[in-house]
Amino acid sequence: MKKTTIKDIAKEANVSIATVSYILNNVKTQSISDETRVKVLKIAQQLKYVTNRTAQSLKINKTGLIGIILFKEDNQHVWTDLKYTKVIFKLEQLFSKLGYHVLFMQIDSMTPSNKIIMERNLDGALLINVDQDKFSTISNYFGFGVPVIVLDSYIDNSLFHKVLPDIEQCFKLSQGLLGESPQFLIMDSYNNVEFMEFIKQKSNLPESQIYVSDHTAGSLSTFLSQFPSSPGMVMNEFLANEVYKTHKNIVAICTCNCSEFLRDDINNIRFDLNDYKEIVHMVDRYIQDVDYVNNEEFFLLPPHS
Repeated sequence: MKKTTIKDIAKEANVSIATVSYILNNVKTQSISDETRVKVLKIAQQLKYVTNRTAQSLKINKTGLIGIILFKEDNQHVWTDLKYTKVIFKLEQLFSKLGYHVLFMQIDSMTPSNKIIMERNLDGALLINVDQDKFSTISNYFGFGVPVIVLDSYIDNSLFHKVLPDIEQCFKLSQGLLGESPQFLIMDSYNNVEFMEFIKQKSNLPESQIYVSDHTAGSLSTFLSQFPSSPGMVMNEFLANEVYKTHKNIVAICTCNCSEFLRDDINNIRFDLNDYKEIVHMVDRYIQDVDYVNNEEFFLLPPHS
């Protein structure tokens, strides 16, 4: 089978060979539109282009740095600082065992995110809770061959791997624990609107039976008053503690990995942080093996009851 060349990519993308080279080698001095950059990267992936092994072996700019980039929410909850703490600690531990150093960054609407990324020469990156717009901007600042993994975001781009909790299985387990189909869902908010819509769709509940946590005083109790004794699901253990004060017939889905904060008498569904090993080893494989390709777009973390 003929090996794909830069010339093949240029022809398919209808751009110059030089433009393809600039994009694949992440040359920052050239002014190339985001649209062209994404188009070329997608075609390179579709044509299964791999960099030349000899040229790759001569590269001296590997730093052993992995970036974990958390996108802060505009509306902070009291539990926000704990939301991803355990996941970040676990990822750092797993990458350290493989000899990497982890650089942790928080990005919000006031942070010059592009500058932060460009100043770091990362071998790989994990983006947590990123919305579609910020992802579209920031993903263009990583070079070709730098693996970028997205956590808790439903990004409509097959070029990047997504790591999500297995929501559908969570709801099936919830039904088993409740003994009947849940009649409502209370969930935490996320930056990524598409991920929130994905959760709602998997719940098989109408919009009127779904509540997304906000800071409006009394709105949660008003919602719960519609379901005085009905079974329900709560995605977030801190929210579940709040709900349990007035409504006992619930299952808590521990999306913050902090089940120890739950009351002992609340049914709950948890995730095993060791399941992130597969993700970390995949990132390492991408970094070490230029020919490696994993066609799995979504990695679903299995729940446990």
